[in-house]
Formats: sequence, C-alpha cells, structure tokens
Amino acid sequence: MHILTVLCKGGWMPTNLSEGWRRLGCSVEEFFYGTHMGKSWSNQGLKDNHQLNAQLLATAKRLKAEGRLDLIFAVIYDDVLEVETAKQLRALDVPMVNYHVDLVGQWYRVLRTGKYFDRVACAQMDSWDGLRRAGIKLYYMPMAANPPVNNETSFSQIIRFDGVLYLGSPWVYRQQVLAATAKQKIPLRIYGHNWLRTTPDSANAQPYNKNLHDLRYYFLPRLQQEGWGRLWSTVNSRLKPSSNIVTSTEIPADCIQGSYASSDFIPLLQGAAINLGFTHFLGIPGTSNERRQVRLREFEIPMSGGFYLTQNCSQLQELFEVEQNIATWDNLPELHEKIKYYLENPVERQKITKAAQIHCLQHHTWTNRFNYLLQELKLPQLKAINESISPSVP
Repeated sequence: MHILTVLCKGGWMPTNLSEGWRRLGCSVEEFFYGTHMGKSWSNQGLKDNHQLNAQLLATAKRLKAEGRLDLIFAVIYDDVLEVETAKQLRALDVPMVNYHVDLVGQWYRVLRTGKYFDRVACAQMDSWDGLRRAGIKLYYMPMAANPPVNNETSFSQIIRFDGVLYLGSPWVYRQQVLAATAKQKIPLRIYGHNWLRTTPDSANAQPYNKNLHDLRYYFLPRLQQEGWGRLWSTVNSRLKPSSNIVTSTEIPADCIQGSYASSDFIPLLQGAAINLGFTHFLGIPGTSNERRQVRLREFEIPMSGGFYLTQNCSQLQELFEVEQNIATWDNLPELHEKIKYYLENPVERQKITKAAQIHCLQHHTWTNRFNYLLQELKLPQLKAINESISPSVP
C-alpha cells in the first residue's frame, strides 16, 4: 500500500505516523508543510502558503499517475490547507484522512476542509457535535506509540535518577505543580526544549490577519458549541498569548536541565523512578470548566518501559485500567502522596510498569490504530513488520 503523509517536519509526527505506516509494510512519501501547524499571515506568507498548496496537489497527482497513491493521511489545519486544494485532492478519488489531535483546544480548525476527507480521525471525542454540523465524518482514533525498534537498553545507557522526571513543555499549570513538588524536597529533574528559552516562540503569536480569519469562519460555530464563557476566555488568551517562557521563580534552577537529545529519551525515562505526566489542557484546575485530554506521552512512556504517573481523566480510564496498568493522580495533595508512596515501593512500580508496557504493546501501537482505520475505510488490513512486541522493563 502506498501512503502520502502530509505532516509538520520534525517533532512527533514523522517518527510516529509515517513510521507507523512503514511498520505495516507501506511505502510512504512524506510531504512537509512546515515545522508548526500554522502559516505566516504576512502577504508573503500567504503567497508562500498558496505555492505550498500547489506543490501538495502536484505531489498527489504525480503519485496517482504513477500508481503509487492508495491513501492520503494528513495532520493539517484549515490555516494551511486551502479549501480549493482540499476539493481538488478529493477529486483524485483516493481515500483521504485528516488526523486531529487537539479536540479540546482547537477542534474548529478543520471546519472548512474537514468535509472533503473520507474521515477526520479524532484523538479525543470533545466537540463532535460542532464538527458533525459542518458535515464532517468522524472516526475515533486515540493517539498511540511505536514500540522501540531495539527494546533492550543496556544498563550503561540508562540514565539513573531516583526521583521524579518531567519531559515536556513549560505550560503555566505544569510550572505551578512542579514548583510545589520541588517545595516538598522531592528529587526533581525537568527536561524540555523551551525551559531555557529567553525569547517568545513566534509560533505562539496571534497576528491580526489570523484573528480576522478566525472571527469570520469560526466565531458562530464556536459560539454554538462552546457558549459565551469559553469563547470569551479564548478572546482573552488571544490578547495575551502564551510565550512559552518559564515564569515560575520557585523551581530551583538545578532542577531544569533544558533540551535533551532524542537518543536520550528512552535512557532518561527508563532510568527515572517516576515519570510525571499531565492531562490538564485548559480551564481552572479542579473546577467544572477544566478540560483534560490524553496525548502522546500517555502511550510512549509506558510503551518504552518507563514508570508513568500521569494526571487522571475520563479518556485515560477508557484506555487503561487505572492503578493496574497506569498510575494516576488527580490533584496536588494526591500527587505528592503517590510520589512518596511509589518512591518507597519499587516493587509496586515495577509491577505497574510491566503491566503498562504489555497493555500498550497489545492495544496502543500505531500499527494497531492504522489497521482499525483501514477497516473503517473498507481497505485491506496489513500485518505489522519490523516491530518489537516483547516487553522489556529494566
């Protein structure tokens, strides 16, 4: 089977999605539209994006003419994909899927082009009513992970740390939780590409033209789906966008390690006593307006043999057996209580780590997800190749 993937360059998409299709024995051609799921809104940026759409269409037409296009699998928003391009891709009469991984925060960004895809596969089930009103055919496909090709990490490679490890971005709520955890004198190490950033990330900017675009196309659908309260919260966040700069001064500087090499990911998580996870996405924690969602980390850390203590949410309970093959926390007092418990009970950590890895290998691989998607599209299912299936917990 021949797949055209349309993705951001770098980051998690190629190593998870393109690689997942390859592990099903597919030939994969990747089309990259940038390093972020947006575009420049300057006049030159709009011209560049129009040219990029032309290149995408030309690539798809070439592959179709060569007999090497059985499925288009994209992760792309309306900001980048133009409506006319979506129409012309649809006219190629090739199955098309757009994968949407943020239904909590940005569900509306496929409203204009989603109806041209055979399915919009959704990693969560939030705001489906709003998408269905736009004529979009939805399919539930939670995120997943690829088992490590070499599932054995030598003891010399493992980066031992008898404390709490956090690998991720410095969102404000996460900073608050980590600062409170450090105050408990719990050993803590933090890694992430933005923790030592000194200037705002330009990708988080909200240009005037983008705000006008979103007001024109998304205001009424969002009002209907979300109501005034949540929409007003979005307006405020647009006026003061997140800068991705660490604002907490309560996290000890020696806890923050900065960026890490991709080759260190597994040695770090396997060596840590506890890997900390968050599902909080927006809203005030502990209130009715809080929104949580399962993301990539909920699968890739257990899959790779790390003990994972992540924030509970309803979707997590559907995908795992809580406290059997995943350890969870809900609020700050519970988090600190469980950290202390698991630091003092390595046998219990080992038991859950092994159960979590086996569970993910059986149920939450990308090859597993893609075969169910092929079944949904009434396409032949494929057998995974070159994929480790035996658990290995250090």
